[in-house]
Amino acid sequence: MKKAIFILLIFLSLLNVSCVTDDTCTQTRYVKLTAGFYHVNYNDTTKVYSISSLSFDSLTVRGVKLNPSTNQYLLVDSILYNNSKNRLSSINLPLNNVAPQSKFKINFNAVIDTLTIYHSNINDYLSLECGCIITHAIDSAKITNHYIDSVRIINHDVNTLNAENIRLYK
Repeated sequence: MKKAIFILLIFLSLLNVSCVTDDTCTQTRYVKLTAGFYHVNYNDTTKVYSISSLSFDSLTVRGVKLNPSTNQYLLVDSILYNNSKNRLSSINLPLNNVAPQSKFKINFNAVIDTLTIYHSNINDYLSLECGCIITHAIDSAKITNHYIDSVRIINHDVNTLNAENIRLYK
């Protein structure tokens, strides 16, 4: 009888230790690229460039994907941003988890630019219970230069920290 109680106590203590909560599963697992909008000003008298944040009140962003059968790019059904009321100075964009590039159509009023991000996809192991998340490393970026003049990579690592990754300059 004493032996059965002793085994039961050991089993219950092991069960209690094995059910410890894992805080990594409660952390955010959404990985998005953050792009900020900026304007470069040149002062003729001081001959100095200055950078200021730029915000838009009319901005629409849609994802673009490659149709493998026709080898043409098609708009993705969902609209990532459709802003007509608030002023936006940055946007968060999801990168493609299965391909090494992501494309976005950014509509500024009536002018459309296409942003292309070339990246590596990295499986980041969290834990046995939570599994993996896919983070990204930006290799390069380009824009079509209709409204936005240039793009600059600030932080190559796209992860859950929501740090600014690229800057779009007008």
